[in-house]
Amino acid sequence: MSNVQPSTPINLYKEVHGSGDPILCLHGLGASLFTWRHFTAPFSQNNKLITVDFRGAGKSPKPNDNHYAIEEHANDIYNLILAENLTRITLIGNSFGGAVSLLLAIRLTEQAPARFSKLVLIDSGGDKKRLPLHLKLLQSILGGPILYLSPSKLAAKMVLRVCYYDKKKPTKEQVAAYAAPIASPGGCHALLQTAKQCIPQNYDEVLAKLHTVTVPTFILWGREDTVIPVSVGEQLHQAIPNSTLEVVEQCGHVPQEEKPDETIARISKFLATTN
Repeated sequence: MSNVQPSTPINLYKEVHGSGDPILCLHGLGASLFTWRHFTAPFSQNNKLITVDFRGAGKSPKPNDNHYAIEEHANDIYNLILAENLTRITLIGNSFGGAVSLLLAIRLTEQAPARFSKLVLIDSGGDKKRLPLHLKLLQSILGGPILYLSPSKLAAKMVLRVCYYDKKKPTKEQVAAYAAPIASPGGCHALLQTAKQCIPQNYDEVLAKLHTVTVPTFILWGREDTVIPVSVGEQLHQAIPNSTLEVVEQCGHVPQEEKPDETIARISKFLATTN
């Protein structure tokens, strides 16, 4: 699907809870598997819940190279799926993780359909014309100096405030969890490289293939998401045949953090009705 040269495989940091058909969760840009902390108890009861840090994020390795294209992140996760011999996967992706999930959905549909069962997109990337302002800033000539010179906790706090509808909800624990990977060795480099390479080189081809993804697909969006507007969710709903779209009111870009109980309830209902 792309002419990006694959990077050397690396061991991604992951956490696994429970047993059963796997649920694989992919986080957004600048986040980590911390974003899925509320999912652990409810989704590990009947499933094998796998949360993973992308290369350059969280506790995963942060190579000092340029191998951070979205296609390479998708390759990393595909290799993990093969290494763990996962079948009947439910993919859940938020924001950048949603965009990676779309690439994986197309690839799994084409190459390994038995491994792929369901898709959940939460405020997902999917329209290169609707890029978040902080992403455009990271991609600009000012991105590097701003990221390297800003205190990591300040940067994390500002991004979380943009991602939330209720600006008072982000906690000190969240700010610290988001800031730590950025402040770690290689963290700024990895975030910048990922931001600059987050659009697939074959973007139009990817869009044209979304209709081939026929697994049950649940698209969930925060009504007040100012990072990626709900109109992108409507576009994805139109493009993916077997999809449904639901909206969480008074919620921003990370429903799994801002309104975890409602998000878990809606996803649980989707999983129950599509088994």
